[in-house]
Amino acid sequence: MGNWEFMGTASHILWFDEVGREDASAVGGKGASLGEMYCNLRATGVDIPNGYNTTSHSYHEFVEAEVPPGTWDQVVETEGIEHIRSLAIIQPTLSDALKVCIEGSDRHASLDMHGRAELARALVLETPVPESVSDAVGHAYRMLCEQYGKGTDVAVRSSATTEDSEDASFAGQYESFLNIHGEKNVVLHWRKCVASQFTERAICYQLDRGMDPLASPLCVVIMKMVRSDLASSGVMFTIDPDSGHDGVVHIAASYGLGELIVQGTVSPDTYTVWKEGLLKDKFAVVHRHLGSKDQRMVYASDGVRATTIEEVPFSERRDWVLNHGECKRLADMALRIEQHYGMPMDIEWAKDGGDGSLYIVQARPETVHAKASSHVLIRYEMDPALVERLKQGSVLATGQAVGKRIGSGPVRIYNSYREVIERRRALQKRLADGEGIEDIPWDELVFEKGDVLVTEMTTPDWEPMMKEASLIVTRKGGRTSHAAIIAREFGIPAIVGCADALKLENTRKVTGSCSEGDTGYIFDGVHPFDIVEHKVDTSTPLKTKIKLNVGFPTKSLVDSQLPVEGVGLARIEFVLSGEIGIHPLAFVHHSSLKRYLETGETDPNLEPFARNLVEEPEENLREVVDAIERRCWNYDHPRGLFIDKLREGVGLICAAFHPRPVLVRLSDFKSNEYRDLLGGSVFEPVEENPMIAWRGASRYLDPIFKPAFEMECEAMASVLHDFGLGNLQLMVPFCRSPEEGEAVKDLLEEYAIGPSNGVPLFVMVELPSNVIDADAFIDKMQLSGGSIGTNDLVQTVYAVSRDDLEGYQHQVDARAPAVKSMIRTAIDAFTSRGLEIGICGQAPSDHPSEFPPFLVDCGISSISVTPDTVMAVRQTVLEAEMMIAQGIEIEE
Repeated sequence: MGNWEFMGTASHILWFDEVGREDASAVGGKGASLGEMYCNLRATGVDIPNGYNTTSHSYHEFVEAEVPPGTWDQVVETEGIEHIRSLAIIQPTLSDALKVCIEGSDRHASLDMHGRAELARALVLETPVPESVSDAVGHAYRMLCEQYGKGTDVAVRSSATTEDSEDASFAGQYESFLNIHGEKNVVLHWRKCVASQFTERAICYQLDRGMDPLASPLCVVIMKMVRSDLASSGVMFTIDPDSGHDGVVHIAASYGLGELIVQGTVSPDTYTVWKEGLLKDKFAVVHRHLGSKDQRMVYASDGVRATTIEEVPFSERRDWVLNHGECKRLADMALRIEQHYGMPMDIEWAKDGGDGSLYIVQARPETVHAKASSHVLIRYEMDPALVERLKQGSVLATGQAVGKRIGSGPVRIYNSYREVIERRRALQKRLADGEGIEDIPWDELVFEKGDVLVTEMTTPDWEPMMKEASLIVTRKGGRTSHAAIIAREFGIPAIVGCADALKLENTRKVTGSCSEGDTGYIFDGVHPFDIVEHKVDTSTPLKTKIKLNVGFPTKSLVDSQLPVEGVGLARIEFVLSGEIGIHPLAFVHHSSLKRYLETGETDPNLEPFARNLVEEPEENLREVVDAIERRCWNYDHPRGLFIDKLREGVGLICAAFHPRPVLVRLSDFKSNEYRDLLGGSVFEPVEENPMIAWRGASRYLDPIFKPAFEMECEAMASVLHDFGLGNLQLMVPFCRSPEEGEAVKDLLEEYAIGPSNGVPLFVMVELPSNVIDADAFIDKMQLSGGSIGTNDLVQTVYAVSRDDLEGYQHQVDARAPAVKSMIRTAIDAFTSRGLEIGICGQAPSDHPSEFPPFLVDCGISSISVTPDTVMAVRQTVLEAEMMIAQGIEIEE
């Protein structure tokens, strides 16, 4: 392979088994990559459909052949570039005509570039294909038919000689055509692929990078179609596409042919596969997100079109596209490809509905995170208090966050790129008629740098505009849609799959935040945010471990790349409220609730809640039952969904930080918080002070709530045993007595997740009894350590309500003397036993320069803080440890 001599028919065609990655100059990046995998990876289990490539020689012969006079006379005129057309159509070769189109162009003059690109494509499509090229393409197609059968359907896919490299990604810029039959059709679509080299986006992309659009020949891949129209298709990344985390494989899947995912027309299912779990042959799919998948592209049956788009039945939309075995198979192929290339990869896959097999149809280096520095972290941060206020009353729309950035500006809504072109032409005419740009109202101008681009979905045509946007919002699409991919490449925040996108008010100023986790928020108005560059310096080791407080599982992949030694507090409550939103006992007693609605009879399971049932409006009860049935239709019992959501949330956090420890606090919702969940008013009492009432350990042991806690235990057991995530640690909150703690410990061991099962157990140190009777807690619970919760410790030491601390005349917080005395005593109690004692309360995050030195002076083992304060706390701890080493006393 390599250094091909182009002679005769063979110079026009090279089969997959004749090329490898070094042959990109001969067959383009896509063709070289497919050949590389076909030759080297099929034996390892990576399945590639067979096919062939047209070479760069074919391209040169096409563009450099002399064309008969008058060939281009029928090419239509494009407004504004009539003089360019007149000069182009009299050139002797296509190459000369294309030079006329490109030379002297200004990539910043979008209207002019659009016209030039349109003319260039028209010239290509009117140019006859040399007989030597068409004969070679047709002969190879007949050979492919001998392998797969008469009239084999193929994909005709552009393969640029400069694409799929580590330095440039031309993903989605050039055309591909699916379900093509017959020699003449293949040749026709070969020419259409060549024409796609001259789109406005492709030309500008190369000019922006100092490349000559005419210097790189375009090759074409012709390969056997995988019948994914009868099944599914999608993309994979061997790193997380948002954060760059290299410990997972990200899979996106939707029904039908793969074009709709690339275009961003559908919101796909997504799966996160933990690489190490895959290698250990564990249940490695640690997180899933169900997409809407409302459309699919399939073969057309009208004899006119090759493909068509149809609606997906509701029953299929609510099901998962891939099962666990298929995820595992795809991820395994992805790892083999990554290992072979020695770099992160962006991969396209397809499932054949005929034979049920999974195939790889493209692989290229991942170019966004490959170029990112691992020593610098750039974080977009808004004041948390401001965010909370905005969430209460200023949210205009939400969608799926792409990246972790924030952007603001005036909204510009467009239904299509054609609308943009027409408005620009109209604006240009007004300016040509003598109207001054300063006299035209802002809302009558076309897209300007810094505007917020809002549309149904984006396609390659949009890209020159997209990179000028402060924020991109699309009504459709997922994390691997065109909008998401380009947003990451340009470093622009994007919110995709935003149902209310087109309902936003045109010209209204908004702020879009992707820094709050998986959900992207569009807030009314422009609000301040900081862009902070964190230089990660781990050269100076700390005696005190810095850990993270983690809430949103989907944010853990990016947060795990901070210089921390694990998670000191993972809150289950964020999964309960954000991912589930239904009271856990509603899952347990679903059938009893349904029977009550149908018959009015209260069975024994519901007796403890009889009074609430009578008082609850029937429509509310029906809403609970219906909500569960809508979400749990494919589970044998509704509790299966609850367990899945919980284990996937915790599993993703553990996988993100592995092998660093993740301390998961078992559920600590109070009754008023549980009442906010759907069905909560049925299963929860109304308490005067829920902060010190039915919460924490006492709930787990109560016969009323125990069935809910047992689901929690099953989920944690699955994280440990099924996922194989041995970095799981558990913490019991609000544990009033050593005996209560011992009973919880015994219950955990029934599910093989207790201390005797190798799972480190911690207690939340937040009650005076936890401090005063620390030794008894340690002995009876067989503790590995404790973690101080400052908010509740303030509450229980001073007998104040956490919910109303500002209402007291003499306010107290974690810096109060009695609380600090308790903290010092607790640290002494645990460290004297050789156990870890950390802090996960808000105090170090709220007072990053003041509180950590006190903790270091006390000899605390670890300090767990929020992601936005990690760097500040780390620096403070370093300075405090240096002071102690120098014998300098730290003032309290």
